[in-house]
Amino acid sequence: MAKGYRCPRAGFSLVELLVAVMFIGILMAGMANVFKSSVTTLATSSEGLSSARRNRMSLDLLYDDLNTAGMYLSNLSAPPVLDPNNPAFYIIPNVAIPGAAGDDPQTADQLFFYLDDPLPFEGTISATGIGTTAARSASQLVLAGAVTPPANSDITFTIDCGSAPYANLVKPGYSIIFKDSWETFSLLTTSATGQTVTITLGSAPNVAMTGVGSTGASPKAQHTIPSRVMFYKPAQMVRYSVLMKFYDPQKPTGIPCLVRDQGTYTTGSFTPDLSQQSIVAENISGFKAYLSANSGLLWAGYDLPTATTGFNTGWSNGILSELNTQLVTAGRPNFQTTTGNQTWIRDIPVLVRLDITTRTATKRSEYSATPLTTTAYKNFTQSLVIVPRHFGLTMN
Repeated sequence: MAKGYRCPRAGFSLVELLVAVMFIGILMAGMANVFKSSVTTLATSSEGLSSARRNRMSLDLLYDDLNTAGMYLSNLSAPPVLDPNNPAFYIIPNVAIPGAAGDDPQTADQLFFYLDDPLPFEGTISATGIGTTAARSASQLVLAGAVTPPANSDITFTIDCGSAPYANLVKPGYSIIFKDSWETFSLLTTSATGQTVTITLGSAPNVAMTGVGSTGASPKAQHTIPSRVMFYKPAQMVRYSVLMKFYDPQKPTGIPCLVRDQGTYTTGSFTPDLSQQSIVAENISGFKAYLSANSGLLWAGYDLPTATTGFNTGWSNGILSELNTQLVTAGRPNFQTTTGNQTWIRDIPVLVRLDITTRTATKRSEYSATPLTTTAYKNFTQSLVIVPRHFGLTMN
């Protein structure tokens, strides 16, 4: 190598580096768009599946619950005598939702129905009377010349419920059915010990209100070990409605939820027991209920104006009036009107349709008609059409 020769330095010129950076930037921008599109697709798909799942779960719960509407256990031969202002089944359309914000649903239907609500287990009689004294039936008390009211030993039973949690469910004011003769009594006192509960029988607190239930007399039959029994909460009223619930701190006005309330039946109006309130579905944007007596050709309540609401205007002169119009041509002879029959659901088979609309949890530009400037929710609607199990029992 000649003295003074210098090797050229290896590397890129400034122009080459700038060109490479430009191409890398273009490539990264394209990849960012692809990534954003993938993330958006994943989010929207997940939200859609979540809304569909909420709809399906709420419909399943409503299906099971509606099949208990009109289940009368206190008296199998006669329905309860109910107040005309609080019948066994009714719908109030277009009820305003308190506290709803501008982008929340402003109104939704409310669904009400009456039932005797059974506890989720059966028990067996494990002891009768107090100590070694067996509980005597009414006929035995008469033959013995016993005075009334009967002694505690004659109205005391110990029931094996199968588990301690079940035994603790039994409360005073509930009712018991002795299945060996289908006798029904109200529970005056209850005392749970382990998986057993000791009960004394009494008169039903709502016997004067509903016209059914025990009056406190002794059992007509002698119920022996190990006869089967079941417990239930008598004269219950259930309401489905949409309420704002405060579960998301980012939404100070709350989330519209489909809520199930339950309470003991009272005359005049529904009185909920807040301890029995449960959330059926979140992010509800619509809940509508309709009835049909002609196999779904017409739906009573479907075309009611949105301002039509209240018990008298919305139900009596609205949905129920339309149903009676259908019954004139579609009803069976002698069952072509509900007038004067507060428990008509047991006599007339009617289709019940529930439309539930849920929305995505988040507003997105992809759901908006003007995505460049606004965001919106995406709504999903599913329907349940059912003839509840206890509707039209006189046909069986």
